Formats: sequence, C-alpha cells, structure tokens
Amino acid sequence: MKNKKWLKVLVVVVVCVFALGVIKDVLIKTAVTVGAKQVLGTPVKIGKFHLGILTQKIYIKDFKMYQPEGFPEGVLIDIPEINIKCNVLALLKGKIHLPLIVFDLKEMVLVRNTEGALNLDALKIAEKEEEVEEPKDVSQEKKEKKTSKETAMQIDVMTLKIGKLVQKDYSKGDQPVVSVMNIDKDKTYKDIKSAAQLARILLVETAGPAVLKGAKIYAATAILGVGFLPAGVVGVLIAKDRGTAEFDVGLSEVFSVSKQIVAELGKIKSVNEAKGLIKAKVNGSDVAINIIEQEKNKTKVTVSARKMMIPKPKIAEGVLYEISEKLK
Repeated sequence: MKNKKWLKVLVVVVVCVFALGVIKDVLIKTAVTVGAKQVLGTPVKIGKFHLGILTQKIYIKDFKMYQPEGFPEGVLIDIPEINIKCNVLALLKGKIHLPLIVFDLKEMVLVRNTEGALNLDALKIAEKEEEVEEPKDVSQEKKEKKTSKETAMQIDVMTLKIGKLVQKDYSKGDQPVVSVMNIDKDKTYKDIKSAAQLARILLVETAGPAVLKGAKIYAATAILGVGFLPAGVVGVLIAKDRGTAEFDVGLSEVFSVSKQIVAELGKIKSVNEAKGLIKAKVNGSDVAINIIEQEKNKTKVTVSARKMMIPKPKIAEGVLYEISEKLK
C-alpha cells in the first residue's frame, strides 16, 4: 500500500514539474515575441521555445520576422534554429547575459516597395540613436543610469550563419524584379550590448553593405560602431548561369507553375511541353527552364539566365525561388 502511495506522489510531482516547465517556456516565449516586436516594430512569431534550467541552454525553432507595414505581406527573415547559452543566475536577477548565441539564418527577403522605400528602413531599429546633450551640471549618477539602461543585455559571442538573400524590387513595374544570392557565410561578433544592436547586426550583415549603402539602417548600425562589414560578406555568386531544384510534385503541375511564373515576371518566348522547355525574357535576360520528370513523382527544374552571353545567376535563382514559393 505504501509503495502505491509513493508511486502516486511521484507521478504527481513529475506531472507538476513538467507542467511548470511547459508554462515557463510559454511565458518566456510570449515575452520574447512581444519584446522582439517592440524592438523591431513588425510582427514576430516563434514556433518552439525551450529553456533548460539545468543545462543553461535556450533552443528556439522557426523564428520568423514579417514584413513591416507598407510592404507586401510575407516573411522578412526566416531563422529555423537559434541556439543560446544563457546565464540562468543572471536571468533570475533580471539581467540578460548570453555567453553564446548562434543564429542559423535560412533566408532574408529584402523588398523595395512601389515608392522605392526599403523594408529594413521601415523598422524601428533603422532610426539613429540621437545623442542628447546633457546639461553641464548633470550628476554622475544619472550618467551611470543611462549607461546601465543601454547595456541591459550582454552577449559575449554571437555567430551568424547566413544562407540566402532574396531581393524583390516593386519600384520598376507591375511585377517585382526578383534576384537571389546564396551567401553561405559564417560571421562572429563579440561584446554586443543591446537587443537593437543585435538586430541591426543580424539584418545589415545578411543584406551586406553593397546592397544597403545609403540606407538608413546601415547608417544607424555604423554609428553604433558595428559598421565593420567586409565587402565580401555579400557572398560569392556561383560562376555558372543556372540554379537547380527538385520537387515532390508531378511534371505537369511544375510545368504549369513555371510557365505562370515567367509570364508574370517577364515575357514567354517559346513553350515545348513535350520536351519540358520554356524560354522567356525576364528583366532583360534570356531565361531557359528545363523541366525533367524523375522517378517516384519527383520533378527536377533547372533555370538558366544570360544577358548578351553574360551569365546572370541572380536572375536564374530568382525565377527558381518564385517557382519554389508557388509549389509550397
């Protein structure tokens, strides 16, 4: 009898601990989502959040930041995984100290709207932090409080794995000019002191200075002393003129979608469904789409693009990206 009672008590304790763990994760997830939206000024969603008290690790899955108001709906940044080492003792004292944070960024979608405005410049963090002149008789205590407020977050090391940059320009016509850059770079930063600084580094590093030069967010990042972006960060594009992808969709559907996409992005020159070939003119480049049926209802799509015999891999990847999005 005593054994049965002990078993019941053990089960209750385990259930309570599990419930508290779930509630803890839900509460922190909500706080992080709300806080991120306040910092960025645009909606943020998190798929899964878990804080391990004993391991002192945080795992975030499917972090997505959405396009700001005034831009076509969709995801601005897609980060499938964020892994964090945290100082739990500091968290209990109300301080955020993260010895290490690793972002595995899959994709950023950079958009210029019909007015030519850049989506990143519509975010709150694009605004420069104005330097306010203090009265000459200001006390040292007030200065210390201001510094304390600015350094509320401490990140010792941040590693950013960058995947793909998608650019969509709606300012040049009814249909956007779409290009894709496969960056595939790892960058590491040290001693980050605020959530806004972290977000600026994340966005500007992914987009690259060559893309953002002159943008408000680039200037806002530089003023904080983190504008040290090497020219090569944008990534080295593949020398070839094509991109390839495989889909778990039948040939006829893939062919139909591909035809629809190039018709929207440019002008179709020729179609040969029997050979799985589509030729078109997109953004001044000659685009060719080769669609081949694979085994088990799989279809391979290869998109190539050239302009006056010069390879245009960004155009090819852009067309392939749009086909992929349509087939999701």
